[in-house]
Amino acid sequence: GCIDYGSLIWITLQRTKSAREAIQEMDHLMQTYGYASTGESFAIADPHEVWLMEVIGKGNISQGAVWVATRIPDGHVSSTANQARTRTFARGDPDNVLYSEDVVDFARSISAYSGSDEEFSFSDVYNPVDFFGARFCE
Repeated sequence: GCIDYGSLIWITLQRTKSAREAIQEMDHLMQTYGYASTGESFAIADPHEVWLMEVIGKGNISQGAVWVATRIPDGHVSSTANQARTRTFARGDPDNVLYSEDVVDFARSISAYSGSDEEFSFSDVYNPVDFFGARFCE
């Protein structure tokens, strides 16, 4: 089976009470059932925090998805479009950044990336800007 965008949202909303719980549940659902999309951005919020979660499905290569979620600081705004925004991101800062455990290793396994973990750019590897992205999403 494979879960789609709409089902992922509805099931997650039924099962969770906070933004962090939602991110964890979405990860669980995508890794368990697969994810039927090449890429999406989600704004996930509760009364205390807002997160931008960017997701890339693994397609026919493997079940699941890779993702990075970044907490939007209090007093700031963010926007999303049909182009991944997250480039390099802080590891070891779970108060502000969450990510799938294989976000870098999956890229290496499909020969999309060979550098260090610290230099890994989510959007450059999984969703590089092309003409469409630059023209309509930036």
